[in-house]
This record gives sequence, structure tokens and C-alpha cells, in this order.
Amino acid sequence: MLKKLALATMMGALISASFGAAAANAATDRNGVCESGEFCLYYNSNQEGSVSDFDTSISDYGDEQPSCYEFKGAGNGKGKCVKNEAASVWNRTGHPVTVYFNSGYAGPKQTIAANTKANLNSDLKNENASHKLNDSGSGGGGGGGTYGAPDNNPHPSAAARAPQATKRTQFVDDEIRRLTGEKDCWVGDYRSNEPSTSNHNTGNALDCTISNAIGTYPTAAQKEQGWKLANWLRKYASKLDVRYVIWQGKIWSVARDDEGWRNYTAGTGVTAGHYDHVHVSIQNPYGD
Repeated sequence: MLKKLALATMMGALISASFGAAAANAATDRNGVCESGEFCLYYNSNQEGSVSDFDTSISDYGDEQPSCYEFKGAGNGKGKCVKNEAASVWNRTGHPVTVYFNSGYAGPKQTIAANTKANLNSDLKNENASHKLNDSGSGGGGGGGTYGAPDNNPHPSAAARAPQATKRTQFVDDEIRRLTGEKDCWVGDYRSNEPSTSNHNTGNALDCTISNAIGTYPTAAQKEQGWKLANWLRKYASKLDVRYVIWQGKIWSVARDDEGWRNYTAGTGVTAGHYDHVHVSIQNPYGD
């Protein structure tokens, strides 16, 4: 009996030690360290910059604080939302993981083999919205993905008077219609409360309504639709002569491209914060 008790005690100790060791070695997601068993997104290419580590699939990274998944680790990009900002990955899960352009595991995708480091391809780099673990690329539907590449803008920098668009701006409007299907973009009337050289007043800016109407917040699907347009404008800024884009309280500009999407602080509320429409400014003589 004593031998049996001693054996049981010893086995219990071994089991306890075994579980303790497993717990000590288990990965801790969202701690800013890419550990074994995790899928990790990096702000910069070649697994550099801040890291965001996950041990589960994420159907929507979110696009604003405090609800978004952000880069946690030290380095460039720390604190930024990972959506549309990741450039490289490290898959340490032991299974394939697929990164998707759209939320809900849809759109263009890139599958990362188990235990592999990779840079995101041209469709996914800085245009990523979800990832699915143990997925070989079958998740999600077509989702539309990204839009096709526009033609190069052939028109020189110029100024007009709102509501007239410059030829350079009209070209962007035409390419938006042709390639994205968005048809509700306009320069708008002359704004007497703004400088005469402002983008809208000189015919060098478009506002594209995304929600059901100006003054109303978009649905979840419309928000994705807006991000799809905004990121397309960002991706092809050099071909279209885009200067900056504003959407969902965020701004991206050519001049500060390395900072990605930044908080837009010049306006708040549904319209002033650009939650109901995508604003795109075109390179122009005044740069206002």
C-alpha cells in the first residue's frame, strides 16, 4: 500500500511538473513578441518594425482605436492599427495561414506556409484586413478584392473654379467610375469660407459618397467599400497624381507615406471627420 501511495504521489508530481512546463512554454498572444505557435504581422518588410502576434484567426483587424488590433512590439509602427499597415509576416503556427485583403476572409489572398517568414505581396502589402489560421486559401468568397490599375494621368497641374474640375481631377473621377464603379464623386460648390486656393475651390479635390447619404454613418459593408476605394487611391497615387486621401477619421498623404494612415484631426463628426465620404485631393499648383 505504501509503495502504491508513493508511486501515485510521484506520478502526480511528474504530471504537475509536466503541465507546469507546458504552461511556462506556452505562447502569450498580444504581448508584442512572436513566439512559437503564433502568427505574426510586422509593420515593415523582412520582419522588421513593430510586431502584432496572434494565436487565433481574426476576421476583421478593425481600423481605429480603441477597438482595433494594433502593433504591440517595440519599433517602427508601434501602436498603429494593423489593418492596411502590415508589410511582412512570420507564421510559427505549424499550419498554413492565409492573409486576406478584405474582412471576413475575402478578396485577394496570400497563403503563408507553416514555419515560414514572408513579405506580403503587392496586393496585400499595407492592404490587409483579416487572416485565417490552418487555412490553405479556401476561406472567404471572392469579395471583389482590389480594383484594377488605372491609366497614368496625362494632365498637367492646373487650377479651375469650383464646381468645375480640372482636367487632372476629372481624369481621376473618370478612372474611379471606370474601374471601381463608384459614381457619386463630385468637386462641390465654391466654398466662400475656405481660401480661394483650397483643393475644392480650385477643382482639385473630389468627395465620393459611400454611405446612404451625406450626414449618415456607413454600414459595415459600406465601410469596407470605402476602405477599398481609399486604399486603391493610395496604391495608385503616383499614376493618378493623388496628393492625399481621407476616410473614417484617417488621412494618408504622399508626403508622409511612411507613416501610413494617420489620425485626421482637422474635423470631427460624421461629415467633417469623413465617415460618410472618401475625400481625395489631387496634386495641384497650390498644395493646399
